[in-house]
Amino acid sequence: MKFRISLEAVQSGKMTMPVNYQYPLSAWIYKTISHGNHEFARFLHERGFDAGHRSYKLFTFSWFKFAERGFRIEGDRLHLLNEAFSFDISFLAPAAMQHFVAGLFSEQSFTLGDRQSQLPLRVKSIEAMPLPDFETVMHYRTTSPILVSTLEVDARHATYLSPEDPQFGKLMADNLQNKFFAAFNAGLVDGKLEFNEVSTPGFRLLSEPRSKVMLIKADSPQQTCIRAYHFDFELSIHPVLQQIGYLSGFGEKNSLGLGGVDLIKLKKNENQSV
Repeated sequence: MKFRISLEAVQSGKMTMPVNYQYPLSAWIYKTISHGNHEFARFLHERGFDAGHRSYKLFTFSWFKFAERGFRIEGDRLHLLNEAFSFDISFLAPAAMQHFVAGLFSEQSFTLGDRQSQLPLRVKSIEAMPLPDFETVMHYRTTSPILVSTLEVDARHATYLSPEDPQFGKLMADNLQNKFFAAFNAGLVDGKLEFNEVSTPGFRLLSEPRSKVMLIKADSPQQTCIRAYHFDFELSIHPVLQQIGYLSGFGEKNSLGLGGVDLIKLKKNENQSV
């Protein structure tokens, strides 16, 4: 399931939030989910979906979508020039739960910000988005950047890979396979995958990647800096894995607002590799 949540600033005048608003937004999403009197809400908030040594939340959200000239950035502050904007959120969850999830977020009010800037917001509307037919070959544009990393033996920090790195497509497919096992164990997807359906994915970069640095838990002892990328891409892989990536996010740390995508249609002159 996928929703578009339209937000509106409650106050007029100066409307400012941190540029790194994704972690506070993720915290509000978790808080909203935890208030749901439902087994799924408790399970998602407390544990996530298990795949051996890893656990996945199996949801993601886009970065904010503003109207043209709807904001201005100064340093680490984002100034709204229009009080209305939106974002998309998607869950790998049974369709029967759509009304429950929509009800959780409907008419919510919250404050987004940090110690320096606090912006009161309210949910103006929530709209269920139609899902595509998932096929073996699909084309995507990131709505929140994709993070893929490696951690070498004895290394203190992860290495964040560009989508131009030869390992990128294979590691992204491995991540989708792990999410499949988590979703399969939880009864969220049916069927089995053969090894060759995930081991040799077709990944094709369709645009120049744009690097985005993101702070997690800014201004705290736990502050972490990560690097992810915006880009367009073609992915050839099993349709079930396409569905998992589309709804739960591609790459890592999806519940922090990474790995969200929209479908794109290629023009005739876009059929060559970039």
